[in-house]
Amino acid sequence: MAALFNPRLFRRILLFLVGNFVLAMGVSMAVKSDLGITPVNSIAYVSSRIFYIDHGLMTAIVYCGYVLFQFIILGKEFRLYSFLQMGVAILFGGFVSLTNRIFSFPAPEAYWIRFLLMLASIVVLALGILLYLRANLMPQPADGLLLAVQKKTGWKLGNSKVILDIIILAVALTLSLIAAGKIIGIREGTLLAILGVGKTIGFISGWLGPKIDALFKL
Repeated sequence: MAALFNPRLFRRILLFLVGNFVLAMGVSMAVKSDLGITPVNSIAYVSSRIFYIDHGLMTAIVYCGYVLFQFIILGKEFRLYSFLQMGVAILFGGFVSLTNRIFSFPAPEAYWIRFLLMLASIVVLALGILLYLRANLMPQPADGLLLAVQKKTGWKLGNSKVILDIIILAVALTLSLIAAGKIIGIREGTLLAILGVGKTIGFISGWLGPKIDALFKL
């Protein structure tokens, strides 16, 4: 039995779980700020508000949909093991439900406090992404969809990211306007997340990445 236990794989799985939990916490912080959700979670958040379904459950459902879109986009190039991302979707959805409960306190009324909470959410989102990427196990479904688009089109990864974010936001905006007659969850914080998460990852990865590897003995 001892031979079957792989300490390094265990540490990578642990890092992956921690990263997804931190990422979910960043999502919940953005929700609590009420200044706009991140693009990749916008469809899930808008749908949860419209249909009165738990945000975490809707996140799991939408993220499973991202995996199916990968299958549609890639066709024969799609690898069957990529369906394991649906497990990641369910895990992440559960974490979102949990962190939403952690942040279930009343939303602050002062705009400046909410704005600081939104800025903090960007840092936490970036940290969560960095953590789970360092584990190098399985991409989040949204990231898997991004890689599928990039592979199929041949576009640069940055360009693919911008276009995918625009498409997802357009779907969320359309759903919001048709079903609710108003814009839900898309505000200035959404733009800040688009501009800030990637730059924050780039800023912290150089010095924090090696520390994470050392801590988890990767």
